[in-house]
Amino acid sequence: MGLYEERLQRTFDAVHMKKVDKIPFSYSGPAYIARAEGLTIAQAISDNPTATDAVVKFLLAHPGIDTMHNPVQNVYGLSLLWLSKIKVPGVDLPDDELWQMDERERMTQEDYQTIIDEGYGPWVSKFMKEKLDDPMTKMAETAKGRPEIISRIAAEGHVAVINGALAGTPIEGFCGARMLMNFFLDIMEEPELVKAAMDKAFEFTYSTFVANIERIKPIGTWIGGWRAAPNLMSHDTFMEFVWPYEYKLITAAIDRNVLPILHFDSPWDSEIETLLELPARSCLLMLDGSTDMRKAREILGDHMAMQGDVPATKLAFGTADEVYNYVTSLIEDVGSSTGLVVSSGCDCPLNAKDENVDAMIQATVDYQVH
Repeated sequence: MGLYEERLQRTFDAVHMKKVDKIPFSYSGPAYIARAEGLTIAQAISDNPTATDAVVKFLLAHPGIDTMHNPVQNVYGLSLLWLSKIKVPGVDLPDDELWQMDERERMTQEDYQTIIDEGYGPWVSKFMKEKLDDPMTKMAETAKGRPEIISRIAAEGHVAVINGALAGTPIEGFCGARMLMNFFLDIMEEPELVKAAMDKAFEFTYSTFVANIERIKPIGTWIGGWRAAPNLMSHDTFMEFVWPYEYKLITAAIDRNVLPILHFDSPWDSEIETLLELPARSCLLMLDGSTDMRKAREILGDHMAMQGDVPATKLAFGTADEVYNYVTSLIEDVGSSTGLVVSSGCDCPLNAKDENVDAMIQATVDYQVH
């Protein structure tokens, strides 16, 4: 078994709640790699070969990394998820600024009925061209190069990119296009209309997602809960407007032997128990520091592995000792023998201190599994 296979197997052993020989570490955050390796953000998002060189160099310098997520950011792809414009370094922003979402109210209440009557596919295609400056065309070049990026990282860096696809529920796009406050007013004032439009949107999203993962056959897929985080809504609202869609996406991935990586940002404490409805030991719950991982472990037991969750603030403003001790304590409490993949909480921040990133990774290397 080669190094690539050994690292990937270690990660899947943790997912399946089998004892591991080392606590696996999964890196997330392309912007920090660019900064650490001397690239501007504009270079990192526009020059695939140079960005991939930087990723490989970073991986070889950090042999404690077992897998990684999203090595090169396709910034225009974010417009597809959140139906918002993206401000791009080197185009709309200085070369070394982080990309930004330009979220505004671009969708009207009348659009719900248009989606119901005409279908989501035609509506969203027109919306992106007329309201978002056609991100599909702009993202095509980076998307075309992604297979080579992943192949190079596997062959030269000996690390698997485990999120090969991305999906979100209709709430993500509708919140981005309507604005969050407007959307939640909509579901209070016109719940049946909004739900019918969401169902129509999901038909398109689901079929597109399934076709995508069947075509590219990724190791895993991010299934995101950003605006869908249950801290923003009641349990009943979550169960009506979020969970049915999340569940179908997750089980579609499982049915096709693709690992669902539940990229659940913001607090999910109130719905951790709901995750017990999913097939056991089949998902990786990726948390960002906002959810109590220790409480989540108490609820989930050996039902689901978790990834996380060194906070961005600690990586940017803490000390190496604080980060190292945080990771060690997290391992002890959440997964001292299996069921835990250590990582930053969401992406490693652009302004993380090098010594803190090193400490985060090294803590998993030094920990003696028992």
